[in-house]
Amino acid sequence: MMRQPPTPPTTSSGTTPGGPQSTPQRQRFRRRAEVSSSSESALGKFGVSNLPNRIVAPPRPLPLETLPSYADSDTDLIVKLFGPEFERYAQKLLSGVGASARLDGSTAEVDIVARMFRDDPGDVQPTIFMIVNDGWEWDNEQRKEWVKVVCKLKCYVDGRVSETAAARDIDVCVEMLSKSLVAQKYLTVISGDEPGSQSLIKSWPDIRDVVLEKLESYSSTAGCMTSIALFRLGYSMEVAENPKTVYISVDYDSPASGWSPVVDAIQEFLNTFRMGLKVHIEHGVVGLSAGFRLVPSELTPGELLVRKRDFAYEIRGPYSKKIAAGSDISAARYLTRRDGKTSCPTVGTLGCWVQVKITGKEGWTTMGLTCFHVVRPCFQGFNVGVKETEVDGLSEKVNCGATAATTENSPCWNAEVNGVTPQDTVGTTFRVESPPRVKHNVNVANKTDRINQLKKEGLPTQAKEKELQGILEFFDNDNHLFGRPHLASGYLRLSRTNGRLDWALISLLDDKLDRVGGNPLPSEDEFVANGYDSTEAPVTGEGQLLGPQATSLHSFVRDGFSVTEKVFGFKKGASTRCTVGQLSAVKSTCRIAEDKHLGRSDKERESTEFVFGPPENNAHRMFGTKGDSGSIVFDRRGKVMGLLFRGGLPQQTKAGYCFVTPIEDVFSDIKRYNRNAVEDIRLFVEEEDAIMGST
Repeated sequence: MMRQPPTPPTTSSGTTPGGPQSTPQRQRFRRRAEVSSSSESALGKFGVSNLPNRIVAPPRPLPLETLPSYADSDTDLIVKLFGPEFERYAQKLLSGVGASARLDGSTAEVDIVARMFRDDPGDVQPTIFMIVNDGWEWDNEQRKEWVKVVCKLKCYVDGRVSETAAARDIDVCVEMLSKSLVAQKYLTVISGDEPGSQSLIKSWPDIRDVVLEKLESYSSTAGCMTSIALFRLGYSMEVAENPKTVYISVDYDSPASGWSPVVDAIQEFLNTFRMGLKVHIEHGVVGLSAGFRLVPSELTPGELLVRKRDFAYEIRGPYSKKIAAGSDISAARYLTRRDGKTSCPTVGTLGCWVQVKITGKEGWTTMGLTCFHVVRPCFQGFNVGVKETEVDGLSEKVNCGATAATTENSPCWNAEVNGVTPQDTVGTTFRVESPPRVKHNVNVANKTDRINQLKKEGLPTQAKEKELQGILEFFDNDNHLFGRPHLASGYLRLSRTNGRLDWALISLLDDKLDRVGGNPLPSEDEFVANGYDSTEAPVTGEGQLLGPQATSLHSFVRDGFSVTEKVFGFKKGASTRCTVGQLSAVKSTCRIAEDKHLGRSDKERESTEFVFGPPENNAHRMFGTKGDSGSIVFDRRGKVMGLLFRGGLPQQTKAGYCFVTPIEDVFSDIKRYNRNAVEDIRLFVEEEDAIMGST
């Protein structure tokens, strides 16, 4: 008899989320959105956001990704019920507006799609999507006409939906935007060998500081900066042709309608340098590890598609008992969101195994190294939630992001403020697992569906049933568990160069000593399988292990200085697996959202970080994404360089950027922490004096 996967905890009502008694309607959650005006349809009042190059009702801030209609059940239902009716009505409206704003089939593309918030596959909505092609200026007069089109179309759609019982609860969005907001962009870092780059590198610290001052001087952007970076960013695949761009991301509390004077002031300042610098500002947050807030039974085909494609959710073959460097990990628990739904914790990467020499204890003790924010859900007081807010008189459910504010004075709060010591973890922490349960649940569902399909086709299922039985037993027998947080930085520690320190050591459970898989470097074949040419892969031999540091990131880049050659880094992470990155010749300033609730000033929350982005010849390949936090970055010869802990993805790009902390900053902070309880630290080696047990 086939067993079921581990059962999530019940909600406050006593039902299992996603189980037979759950409400089948998937609830949608919203981030803060700007409302320029409002109107009313058969389904009630709705807001309209009227911004440069984009009009949308109801308001939904970018970034959004476009999925085909079949990837979302609500969108698929709308298409099946109404066919091309809504697209035809949209074209009729577009052809009937004033001559100066008139669009026809050759200048506007209309389709019904699913539009999904990039950082939360659960935030997806059926959308009548109208893309205005190149050649149209979005001046005020044209926008007035197009707002009328969006409102009329929204009212028509809502009227038809309200008359149809099967679709009555579906909120269809109407979105009209410029093609420039959906065209592919390419991002590359600034290299010290570019002509004229040394002058820019020398000036960059001052440029970065003045840009931040100007952001703080306007009410629309004050306190909202999440990153200031310097890239080549543009639409050309010939990346050297893209402008040098001062890239600014701000959180969703910053209203885009107030950006125009900010951009003008910053651009005027940049023009004084006569270096061809351009400014670009957009919504975006810094982070590479995010909780997926829907239990597996509620995942739509679109969500599954995204998770398999971008986050390596499909695990082929049996689960490995050995956990090697680059393996995926998470807190071994389910979380209950504040609206009663069950959530899986964040997914991260075990960067590598290290050994520490603990004061007063003989020999070396083996532990896993990752980021603090990866194991943060292990602590009681970690919350995931949603909140209600009023936006210009309209009630909107607003998504808090990956997590809600930590419960004050809880073990999680204390860990964020003070860091973690072994004494802090007694009775207050959950264990750590690999593979993560969110991936396990998806795999169980996939294999079960495959078995059912084979049965329908009259084909043998014994082999597939054995595979499924094997992974179920892996979790049923607690083989997924392996450790517990032992030491961690918390959120307030900084390096001597103002870099954020975000690290954690995981001690082994006494009965899981055999799960240590060491630090084997990925082979050339693994990089080739991930789409790289063999010449781009690191020069490492068969069976070679991660080696001790040979060169420091500090020697390559300092504020106002950079070496003149390109510097490459390599990593293996839980999501993007084996990737290649290029070190930027300048550092970036950033703030993360997850420590905002701790009450520090914006200035105290700033840090200055080393940046890796895609190489110039691979501008479409990302170096890291969600789930890769905790990965170790190493050089071409397999020597450790740093710990990857955060990053960002500018809108319309496929490859973003990552922040990396020099490994010596991490190791030295571990030794300084907890009154020098750790005398020394090294990469894992198998020797007689190495103790495999927990402390």
